[in-house]
Amino acid sequence: MSHKTRIAGITVGQSPRTDMTCDLVPRLADTLELVEYGALDDLTLEQVERTLPPEPGEEVLVSRMRDGSQATFSGDKVVPLVQAKIEQAQEEGCRAIIVLCTGSFPKLEHEVPLVFPQPLLHQCARALAGGRRVAVMVPEPEQAEQARQWWAASGVDVDVVAASPYQGIDGVSRAARSLRGHDDAFLCLDCMGFTVAMRDAARRESGLDVLLPRTLVASVVSELLG
Repeated sequence: MSHKTRIAGITVGQSPRTDMTCDLVPRLADTLELVEYGALDDLTLEQVERTLPPEPGEEVLVSRMRDGSQATFSGDKVVPLVQAKIEQAQEEGCRAIIVLCTGSFPKLEHEVPLVFPQPLLHQCARALAGGRRVAVMVPEPEQAEQARQWWAASGVDVDVVAASPYQGIDGVSRAARSLRGHDDAFLCLDCMGFTVAMRDAARRESGLDVLLPRTLVASVVSELLG
């Protein structure tokens, strides 16, 4: 029996991310096996809110707890927890690591390829947009300004709307509908929480083509290791 190549998926929330792997795994090369890790696996929601609150000026991240509830926390404060999971994944034989978050991360120590969705999504969108403005959907309204700055730093002018993937598909549909008539090249769903079903709804409601980070990342990793 052939052994599959193990790759790690590290969520900034809690594992397992059954809401995400249902879309990710079918798009991975069949020679790859995804092993999940969560930065918040050892914490309760109450502990997250008490110990990791976003301070003014810190990156705001939104992720999912194991029970499906939404957690909002500091991107800066979660970094050491992500680093610990990278080390654990490497020790357990993973050949590559995907950070399952489109947030911005500082340099993390790693010995195997470490894949961040944000630069992949930004550079792919920039290449496809050809200088046109791109629509971007983020989970929370307070992430809009942050998103504008990050996308501008990648050379992309954006039109931002907000809808949380963790609050259901209706909000995503509404936010997508608000983009009708805007002169955007296409829409990027800027969070790993957005699903294939949400992508399809967003495409239908906005009339725009849609880039989804979770399937983009799965395709790239499959090219590299599959």
